[in-house]
Amino acid sequence: MQRECVFGVAGAVLLATAGITACQGDASAAPVGAARVVKDTDDEAVIELSDGRRVSLRYQAGTGLLERHRSADGKPWSKSKTVYATKTDPCRGIDLKAKRATVTVRANFGQYCRDGEPPTESVAAVGTGGLGKWDTHIAKDWDGWDRVDIARNGKSARFSTKSSAGTTTLDWRAGKGFGEVATTYKKLGERFLGTWRAEDGSHQVTFRQSKLNVPASATVEMLKGPTCKVHMDLINIWEDRVQPRGAKVLEGEKTTYCPPEEFNSEYVVATADGPMELRNLGDATPLVTYRKS
Repeated sequence: MQRECVFGVAGAVLLATAGITACQGDASAAPVGAARVVKDTDDEAVIELSDGRRVSLRYQAGTGLLERHRSADGKPWSKSKTVYATKTDPCRGIDLKAKRATVTVRANFGQYCRDGEPPTESVAAVGTGGLGKWDTHIAKDWDGWDRVDIARNGKSARFSTKSSAGTTTLDWRAGKGFGEVATTYKKLGERFLGTWRAEDGSHQVTFRQSKLNVPASATVEMLKGPTCKVHMDLINIWEDRVQPRGAKVLEGEKTTYCPPEEFNSEYVVATADGPMELRNLGDATPLVTYRKS
């Protein structure tokens, strides 16, 4: 079973702090009976399962990601099977992890990726039992999965990536395969929620909480002068300040503070019951002071 998805703007934000872990740990430190990685190079990784079987995943130029395995008694390797076919260059090594008879794979591909460019194809794959069938999920234009966690019974796994904006996850279930990618965005502090009116009465700002796959947001609306109403996502969130991004005009045309200057502005509520201020980054002098309506 193979699934494919394309990440949009929200996904692009999330990759800002995402990184790929080449290996889950030192194989020599694995407890007795646990799976252990016995080979880990740029182009191939081999893991030994708790039952003694070995599983190899490797990159092959012009072909993609190949898998083979062999029994615990050391019989010859199985014939290589293509887990993901692509002619794109691989990068960042191959991450293998296993619990019982469940094996997970994280791998990445991208033109010039080994020269430092981000991957354009990120593979999450899971094989179980006799390893004759693999479920795969391909994420396009995504900077890869940070980690994967497998349930103790091996019947489920979660691939995830964390950033300052939130956590993106991809769940796998035995017999069902992969579900949908879901992003849980960082919550906006209660002190921000609601509508704030500028002290000069010129405009107001309304903050809304994040929900599954939807980041917290703010709407700026002019109350005097030219018509302007804009929607902004709130990706950079701290307890006492937020930084708006990606303003979209809903009504009228942009004007002063509608929206505030992108990449150089933040809303600050220093105390839970205090006023809100619009400031330039790195400058404590308020441009506008607001009171909650």
